[in-house]
Amino acid sequence: MKKIFTLFTIVCSILFLSLPVSALEQKREIIQLDNGYYLETIIEETPTTRASNQKTARKIGNYKNSQGKVVFTVTVTGTFTYTGSSSTCTKSVAEASSKNANWKISSKSASKSGNKATAKATAKRYVDGTAVETRSCSVTLTCSSNGSLS
Repeated sequence: MKKIFTLFTIVCSILFLSLPVSALEQKREIIQLDNGYYLETIIEETPTTRASNQKTARKIGNYKNSQGKVVFTVTVTGTFTYTGSSSTCTKSVAEASSKNANWKISSKSASKSGNKATAKATAKRYVDGTAVETRSCSVTLTCSSNGSLS
């Protein structure tokens, strides 16, 4: 009986330890834009220890056409410190990529101000080698004084 109990305990321990400790927390929002375009934003928070007063997260902006196809993506990754009475963005990184062969990223930039991290990108749509449309997108990640992200 003792061997069965020991074996059961070992199997349970292996199963428990193989479960993921934590996963990225995600928040989604859809913003309607002009000409049938819309922006789907997704916030992904990197897990941290409970005692930490620092957060790193990214906000992905999927710029979609009226058919729901992503034409380009803008992502801001921000690192924040918060105290319960204030928060500060300490780092902001921008990424941008085209998801459609006719669209090219022409510029991207990152900035930080107070408790906000922002990424901006401009993309151009080309037909026969000529730019026929230009779209700009800005994605801002904000951290509140208690560490809530928006």
